[in-house]
Amino acid sequence: MTRHFDLDALATLVAVADTGGFTAAAQRLGRTQSAVSAKIAGLETDLGHRLMERGRGGATPTEAGSVLLGYARRLLQVEDEARLALGGQSLQGRVRLGIPDDYVEPFSSLLLGRFVSAHPMVQLEVRCDISVRLERELAHAAIDVAVVTRDPDKPAGELLRYEPLVWCAPRDQRPELLDPLPLAMFSEGCRFRNVILSGLESSGRAWRIAYASSSLQGVLSAVSAGFAVACVAESSVPAGWRRLGPEDGLPALPPAEIGLIVRPDAGVASRSLAAAIRGALSRIDRAA
Repeated sequence: MTRHFDLDALATLVAVADTGGFTAAAQRLGRTQSAVSAKIAGLETDLGHRLMERGRGGATPTEAGSVLLGYARRLLQVEDEARLALGGQSLQGRVRLGIPDDYVEPFSSLLLGRFVSAHPMVQLEVRCDISVRLERELAHAAIDVAVVTRDPDKPAGELLRYEPLVWCAPRDQRPELLDPLPLAMFSEGCRFRNVILSGLESSGRAWRIAYASSSLQGVLSAVSAGFAVACVAESSVPAGWRRLGPEDGLPALPPAEIGLIVRPDAGVASRSLAAAIRGALSRIDRAA
């Protein structure tokens, strides 16, 4: 066994594990499948352990492979940091960001455009989903960075800011006058949902769910049609819409906690994106 690791071989191992196969890893690395197979085989021979199990469903790490992957990611991260510190390379790689779609709009101009422009060699992938599923995907290494609505009982990640929850309706519609109150809501699993319904129950206001959607656009479309009200993050209220409150018979609600979670083994590009997210939020707050 050689004394030092071949970092290129470790990067190949990580690519195979992340993509689930030798062909996909070869495409990501810009190499042939045989070259990728040779790198892994050489690493296995050097270490005396089988690292990847090949099967019809793809390639999965063995027990030894899983152990090595943790170290491989850390070693590659340190290499990236050293090169960046010395100005030897630009930021590059793939970053997978998970974010609820109701947070995308306020982030898009201040974050995504600036980050992509500043780091043109980084491949940024954005997945929109509810926070519960994003946290699950991050735990399974399906994404690298997540912006979430934190569970107040089990808060995960660092707190970025408090986001007010606002009742809203179009300027020319009065759905709040209906009894029971018709609601357009996010589908079950959204953390806003329990807060909203608990607030209505505590206020004694009768309600019914008139429309449910997994997307912000779906919720706002139902409200725009005039047959429901919605309670959304303040930054998501369309321009020109009315903001409703206790004077309209609707309860004031506690703000949502927006959190940021970064995988412990995240690379330089992912941690740079996390820093950009913090900066974007500070710019939003200063502009408010």
